[in-house]
Amino acid sequence: MNDESHPATFDASARVLIVDTSRGPVTINPKCPPGFFEGLRLDSGLGNFSRYSSIIQKLEVFERVASAKDGRVALALFDENVVVAYMTCSYPDSDERWSKLGELMYEFSVIESSRNFRKMHIATAMVRSVLQEGFLEEKIAFINGFSWHWDVDGNGLSLAQYRKMMLNFMKPLGFQEYYTNEPNIALRQENLFMARIGSNVSPEDQLRFRNLRFGMTDRK
Repeated sequence: MNDESHPATFDASARVLIVDTSRGPVTINPKCPPGFFEGLRLDSGLGNFSRYSSIIQKLEVFERVASAKDGRVALALFDENVVVAYMTCSYPDSDERWSKLGELMYEFSVIESSRNFRKMHIATAMVRSVLQEGFLEEKIAFINGFSWHWDVDGNGLSLAQYRKMMLNFMKPLGFQEYYTNEPNIALRQENLFMARIGSNVSPEDQLRFRNLRFGMTDRK
């Protein structure tokens, strides 16, 4: 997910971002509707490698997320139809702790850039484009940072270095690290949980979120 600064311009008529990279322009679509994904293909840098596999390897997954209630898929496209980065957002699954707060919690589920298009500021531009939606001011957007999903080999980083990179990447976008005893996060010390509390989230809901981080759901 490494990024370095490159200029991004917003095309208001098409509601897309154009990121100028060393390989040419990349178009970011912040909210792809169902049916958008036909004819696209994943870049070769998204796939299976010796110690790392992309979380999403089939376009059908994008279709499923985009078709769900309030599901969002952001794609970065090169040469019009090659997916070089993607981001998916959805409500947490019913068996996850965070679902206990209903539709208040909204997960930034997967953010990934192709190995061939890293250090081009694409991921940052993609997340920023999604955060422009006023919808998120009513939500607590969160990220589960599971270290077993990180491409440390592709980035040449240790787990601790990758964790620091994640923090530096998300903090300028309004996310903060929060401590939690959620079992999957607590499983490894490198894992992290980050969240962005929308400006319209009430103090009562913020307290419910604080309690839920430590498994308490009976307090208001």
